[in-house]
Amino acid sequence: MPERRVFIHGAGGHAHVIASLLDGPPTYVVPQPNGGDQMQDVEFFLRIDEFRGADIYIGIGDGADRRRIFERHRALGVRVASCVARNAFVARDAVLGEGVLVCPGSVVNSRAVLGDNSIVNTLSSVDHDCVLGSHSQMTAGVTFGGWVRVGEGCFFGIKSAVVPNVTIGSGVVVMAGSLVTQSLPDRILAGGNPARALRQL
Repeated sequence: MPERRVFIHGAGGHAHVIASLLDGPPTYVVPQPNGGDQMQDVEFFLRIDEFRGADIYIGIGDGADRRRIFERHRALGVRVASCVARNAFVARDAVLGEGVLVCPGSVVNSRAVLGDNSIVNTLSSVDHDCVLGSHSQMTAGVTFGGWVRVGEGCFFGIKSAVVPNVTIGSGVVVMAGSLVTQSLPDRILAGGNPARALRQL
């Protein structure tokens, strides 16, 4: 029986983190290939019907690019695979959407919900009853207390934290090292300890 094909969009650090969590070697899908383990994205999408049974991951850190590629797959009826590190903890009653990445050492606790195409990066923690919206990213070492609600397309910088029972709108960027102690509206840059709105995005 032939090996199942594996594709990862991107070929940078984020893509190689995903590759390190998989059992077999992937093909990296990129705009300009420069090696035998890479395929041009134009060719990939032209041949997409051949790859519908493959495992397809999105290994790109930029939120807008991730979302564009994810939505292109969805429009084509092609499922994006999720990747959960073996040494991450995901509670039995947590709910993970499509195309989710949970990196090594991370915790997704009881009744937490991770939206489609979201990232919980290395050593990050999503406590009980939290919701991380689709296309959102927690970078390394981010902590959510219980009952945190996060909208779509948010970004949390390294070592930032959100106290329990806080609601964060969509399109919010929280700077590295910030402590969010109160709810934040849509599309703002927030930073500091305690975090405050710095400007509209």
